Amino acid sequence: MLTPEQFKELLKDNVINLRIHARGGQGGVTASNLCVEAFYGYGVCQPLFGAERMGSPTESYVRLSANDDLVRSNEQVYSPHFVCVLDPSLLGEINVTAGLAKGGWLIVNTTLNQEDIQNIVGRTDINVATIDATRIALEVLGRNITNTIILGALLRVGPIFTVEALADAIMRRFKGEIAGKNVAAIKQAIEETCVYDIGLDPDLTMDTKIPWQQVFPGLPGFKELDKAGVWYCDETVIEIGSNQVNTGSWGEWDMIWDEEKCTDCAQCWYICPDFSIIREKGEDGLWHMKGIDILHCKSCQNCLEICPVEAISKRLKQGPASCAAPE
Repeated sequence: MLTPEQFKELLKDNVINLRIHARGGQGGVTASNLCVEAFYGYGVCQPLFGAERMGSPTESYVRLSANDDLVRSNEQVYSPHFVCVLDPSLLGEINVTAGLAKGGWLIVNTTLNQEDIQNIVGRTDINVATIDATRIALEVLGRNITNTIILGALLRVGPIFTVEALADAIMRRFKGEIAGKNVAAIKQAIEETCVYDIGLDPDLTMDTKIPWQQVFPGLPGFKELDKAGVWYCDETVIEIGSNQVNTGSWGEWDMIWDEEKCTDCAQCWYICPDFSIIREKGEDGLWHMKGIDILHCKSCQNCLEICPVEAISKRLKQGPASCAAPE
């Protein structure tokens, strides 16, 4: 297994890709968020949303690197180096090892042994780690939510970030006793994870893109995630930067944010493809939602679908037809 120092060196020019398989309601998306929040460098995460409902199979993706040129991507993770499976029943239902790099790690919440798992997934060229996360969740948390526990198993085989950094991310996400229990569960998971190492490390160059290339020399590259998914904002180089284009006019809906209902969970901020969710750091040092950038929002409605407290709604931009009966 690679050491933390080896990971840091490799991540200067490469990306670590993670894919998390769960069922709706098990916290797979939160697990991907925590990975980015705990990582020392740059990261992006996103879920795959289809007709999701409680219990349906879900996927969530994470890209991490010390090089900000390499993580800017809204693609699914097709070639992961680490795959976490929160529900063992998914092993026979979903091809969880699809695209998993040779020497990659499959981390499963299960009591099955390595050979049983290899027989189910049909792969002998990957490393396997198992953790009875369900038991730990019931014992420590009092409910069968295994997302933070699987991250403890991930840390056992892939020290991408530190336990302390993950604990800090959890303390920011959860409150009081719940946060403390999750941190305790992670530490227990690290100790109890069963590791089946075949002696082969994943090739991190797999699915790592080359540094961002411009159309022709002389144009500026991006420095951070820009508004509306654009690259050029400097009017001294380009007369009108594309961040000034009213892409919000493309959609048919106005997305409406309700400050009183909002809990600052930031799910909408993570999922917005156009960086149109506005947030500001408050005096308490935490990020708080402040609204929606209507100039750039294309009304894809991802934020509306993901909001757990219905703090986001929509309104048609176009009023009723002239022949419509008045309300």
